Amino acid sequence: MVLEHLIPEAVIERKPVLALVLAVVYSTVSILIARILFPANSGIVSVIFLSIFLIPYFSDLLKREERQEEREKSWSIRRLVVDNKETYLTYLFLFVGVYLTYMLYSFGMHKFGLDTGVVFREQLSLESLRGGAAFSSAQFWAIFLNNWWVLLACFLIALVAGDGAVFFIAWNASTWGTIFGYRAVEASLTTGQSALWLLLLVLLITLPHVLLEGTAYIISAIAGGIISDDVVRRSKGIGEFIAALLFGAAFLIVVYFVLRVFLSQTALGICTIIVALWSLHFLQHLFSVKRERLVVRYNVYLFAIAVGIFFVAAIIETLVLLNSSTLRNIYLAAAG
Repeated sequence: MVLEHLIPEAVIERKPVLALVLAVVYSTVSILIARILFPANSGIVSVIFLSIFLIPYFSDLLKREERQEEREKSWSIRRLVVDNKETYLTYLFLFVGVYLTYMLYSFGMHKFGLDTGVVFREQLSLESLRGGAAFSSAQFWAIFLNNWWVLLACFLIALVAGDGAVFFIAWNASTWGTIFGYRAVEASLTTGQSALWLLLLVLLITLPHVLLEGTAYIISAIAGGIISDDVVRRSKGIGEFIAALLFGAAFLIVVYFVLRVFLSQTALGICTIIVALWSLHFLQHLFSVKRERLVVRYNVYLFAIAVGIFFVAAIIETLVLLNSSTLRNIYLAAAG
């Protein structure tokens, strides 16, 4: 692909910050193509194009990460962080680049006579306005458990399709960016305040939980993608792997529908997470070679870390959404 030569993967490997520039360029190209060719669904189509453009980079990153893990003779939390540092930073800069690009286009699109609600209709359809005065455990569990399924889907899609999780990462980044940019403009029309000032306030207040949630998605995609690449490269284990994966999915579904009769939504969600992590941990026993088992175990641990990060992000998001009067007032003003 011609665009791959804009910033070669080897250059990004040495300077991950260049991934942000790459994301801005690809996001812009994707938005323009989608708007011209598919104006009725340009929001979702732009993310599809963006994912296609980014897949070669993600594929190379995952292959390099797997080779690094296979060279390890022992594992620890420190090694988890060190081995994945460069790959994580590259993913993070890609995420931030997509996030900021969609935010700025959503923020400034009306100045060119375009309706943001039409261009990014799919992203804005996920918008919800929340407000409150104190921390709510119910609100926290609603945020965490609803998004847990997205996190699990991100890992499983990466596990099955390797680079397929790119879409989830790009989609979440584009959705957050679009909604925040749109809210700032709408709130400005209602209050008369500077739209740019309101955008900066929203950006700063929401940045901690956005980066943490983005980190969780990124780590889960890295973990699932590396396992997928390892299985594909050693094709002898594909049949057993697919069978075990299908059995695990069926087992999780059965457990969910049985326990929902006896447990509350919160308890059900916690049990589902425990069963899912246990099932994924079992995958390592499908491999007879010790090194392969360690690679699988290593990346299941990575996914568990992603769940922990997501838990912290949900706490911060709940506190921000329910206790920031500034953000609440902007959201309410945006709602008209």
